[in-house]
Amino acid sequence: MGKRVRKNNKRKVKKINPIALLIIFIIVIFLTPRFVSTAKYVYNVIHEHYLSSKDFYFSSDKLSINHTEYEITNNWSGAEPYVITINMSSKQNDMSYTESDIEYSITYTCSDNIQCTLNKNTSTIVGTKNHGVNEDYFTISISPNGNSALGEGEKAWIDITATSTSPYSQTLSGKLILEVGSAEITYEIIDAANQPYLTVNITNSQSIGADITLTYNPEIVLLDMTSRFRLSSTDDDTQQLNGHAYLKSITSHVESLSTTTIRFYKNDSTQDYSYSPGSGITPVISLSH
Repeated sequence: MGKRVRKNNKRKVKKINPIALLIIFIIVIFLTPRFVSTAKYVYNVIHEHYLSSKDFYFSSDKLSINHTEYEITNNWSGAEPYVITINMSSKQNDMSYTESDIEYSITYTCSDNIQCTLNKNTSTIVGTKNHGVNEDYFTISISPNGNSALGEGEKAWIDITATSTSPYSQTLSGKLILEVGSAEITYEIIDAANQPYLTVNITNSQSIGADITLTYNPEIVLLDMTSRFRLSSTDDDTQQLNGHAYLKSITSHVESLSTTTIRFYKNDSTQDYSYSPGSGITPVISLSH
C-alpha cells in the first residue's frame, strides 16, 4: 500500500510589486490639490524663465503668472462708476525688453453685484523695433448692478485674464477685490517699479462735493498738465527749478459720490511710490481738503 500524499492547504500569498506600489503612491500624490497647485506654480516659473531667455517679457502691475489677488479698499463709494487701469509691459527693466510687438487678448468675469465693461478686448504692446515704449494699458469700468448702491464694507470682484497671442503665448491673471469705503474722502497711489508714471485715485464718498489740494515735490513727480483735475483747478502754487516754475501744489473740485483719477510722471521710473490708506508709509503726494 503506497504512502498517502499529504496536501499543503496553505494559500499562496501573492507578493506586492514594490515598483507598482511606488507608482500608485506617486499618482495619488500627483492628484492632490496642493501638489497640482505647486506643480502649476513651478511650471509657470520655468515657462516664464524660458520666455525671458528668448527676450520675451509680458507683465502687469495687477496681474501675474500665478493669479494675483489685488485688493482695492476704501476707494469706491459703491454708487458711481469706478474705473480701474491695468498697466501692461513688455520689458523687465531699461536694459531687458522685447523688441517685437506683443499682441494679447483680455477676458473677465465679475461678481453678481456689479456690471463690468472693458474699454477693449484685444491690444498690442508696441516693441522697440516699431519705435514703441514697451508699455500699454487697458481699463475696466464697474458700476452697481441694479438701481441701488452697494453699502459700506460690501465687496465686489473682477477676475481678469490677459493672454499673449504673438509671438509667444503666456497668460497673466488676477482677481481685483473692491471694498466700498466709508462716507469720506480717501485716496490711493497706484504705481509699479520701472513704470514712467503713477496714478492717484481720489474718491469722494460724501453727499457733497469738496475742494481737494494735492501737494508734492516736483523734483520727484510732475503733474500731467492735460488732466481734468489740472484744467478745472481753482488754485495752485509753484516752485523754481533750474530757472523754471513747476507746480508743487494744486487745488481742484471733486464732485460728490465720484472718483477722480490723476496721472503724475516720475523723474525716477525705477521707484515704486504705491500708497494706500493704512499702509504706514509717507506718500509722495499728500491730500488735504
